[in-house]
Amino acid sequence: MDRYERTLILHRMLKAARYPVTLKRVQEELQCSRATMYRDIAFLRDALGAPIESDSENGTIHYAKDEADRFELPGLWLSSEELAALLALNELLDRSDPGVLAGALAPFRARIESLLSDHA
Repeated sequence: MDRYERTLILHRMLKAARYPVTLKRVQEELQCSRATMYRDIAFLRDALGAPIESDSENGTIHYAKDEADRFELPGLWLSSEELAALLALNELLDRSDPGVLAGALAPFRARIESLLSDHA
């Protein structure tokens, strides 16, 4: 799993959590070493501006309550599964008969190809 996928998982985990998340659970979800987990948390907090608060006494982290709803990751983040789905959809569109749907699908295809070239 690469850093961007771990960042997306960490963000989604903190966004969905109703209570602070233990660092042990974070490490298990990210499937990485303790050092990598801390680097990913620092990247999300420092480089991306996530409102992460920590409680070293309890070994937990969470998004600040007053800012959690407003914070989103910048740009478009795709997991490997979502990217694979886009690749499959692009292949299906390549094979489809360019009939009535060609004009309607053209903007969508252009967007998919743009996203795929951004991730290449």
